[in-house]
Amino acid sequence: MNFTTKKIESEIIGIIDIWTYKTRVAITKYKNKDLELIWYWEKRSLITNYNFSNIKKICDNILDWIKKAEINWNRKIEKIILNIPFRELFFESSKINYIRKNHEKKIDKNELTSITKEIINISLKKAFKNIKENNSYSKEQLKLIISNINNILLDKTKNKKLLWKNPKEINISILNVFIPENKYEFIKSIWNILDKKIIKIIPSEYSISKLDYQEKDIVIIDLWSSHTSVIIKLNNEIVWVKKIAMWMNDLIKDIQKNYNKTKIDIIKSIDEWIFLKEKKDFLKNFKDILIITLEEILWKNICPNYFFMLWWWSNKFIKDFLQKSNFNENNLKILKKISFIKPNIEYLGDINSSKSNLNIYSMMRCAVDFIKREKDPVEDSLKIAMKEVS
Repeated sequence: MNFTTKKIESEIIGIIDIWTYKTRVAITKYKNKDLELIWYWEKRSLITNYNFSNIKKICDNILDWIKKAEINWNRKIEKIILNIPFRELFFESSKINYIRKNHEKKIDKNELTSITKEIINISLKKAFKNIKENNSYSKEQLKLIISNINNILLDKTKNKKLLWKNPKEINISILNVFIPENKYEFIKSIWNILDKKIIKIIPSEYSISKLDYQEKDIVIIDLWSSHTSVIIKLNNEIVWVKKIAMWMNDLIKDIQKNYNKTKIDIIKSIDEWIFLKEKKDFLKNFKDILIITLEEILWKNICPNYFFMLWWWSNKFIKDFLQKSNFNENNLKILKKISFIKPNIEYLGDINSSKSNLNIYSMMRCAVDFIKREKDPVEDSLKIAMKEVS
């Protein structure tokens, strides 16, 4: 008997991370359920204060490096995963309890789609209501970019395999992530310039939160030059993401008023025993805003005492200050002193000094997760239901 052998080609995926300080391009190879980094490039971004007027130039630079990678690897790159720093980004998590009418019968594909559709409808209604009340965007002005079922309990037992099971009660936690419709139109313009298929939009707040943390309850603080993102995970699930209008540029500008220093010089020496007055004022304001933000997110829940903080340079002086601070103020409750932790990283060493690499690494991890989900029956039903709901 003769057998025909066929070589299974690995899938080449481009990961593009556009943000206010740098633009990064990583070319990755997906094979055997893993993603390997084969090409990396980064360059100072042309974006300032969320002004995307130079996006054509940014895309031209990205295309140049993609073409070089294609020539080097003799492979065409068709698929792109993208992150872009939108200030308007809405995370909405929901926990929904679904009671089956006929629980004696096992769940088939039709019922699975029906259950998923009803759960999505409930979660979207809740999300639209919250966003309208808090940010004044109507559902017609929003675009859903991520919808993930994070956890499923069948009769209070964790189990993600719904098909051919006969539970009476199904508890599902689902996360929906939105951007304004006009921002999505902007992404479509990037799509047209690059002439590549954008298979997923993965915000950095989402990908960083999906790294492997030892603790299930954690506060993640992502310090940008132009804003700060506060991410809360409870029981290993994202419950809220909030962006606050306080950032490192505030401190740098205050220092420059009193010292003849460049931005780079200030950043390099920020952890030294200098700029004390400016740092003291910044830290007090930062702490006050952080506590108010955590109160708004957590409401009556206990605040996690495990924190992870990112900034693309050092942030030791902020960590030291927060660890010595009392966070049991106003309505915020925390049981222990803050402890700073790091996610488990397979390929990176000192992640405190390599935020660029950490962003790309986290997007790679998320890309693998999304690719693996494509074969999952629950995810298939989610896609079908989403199309019907849309």
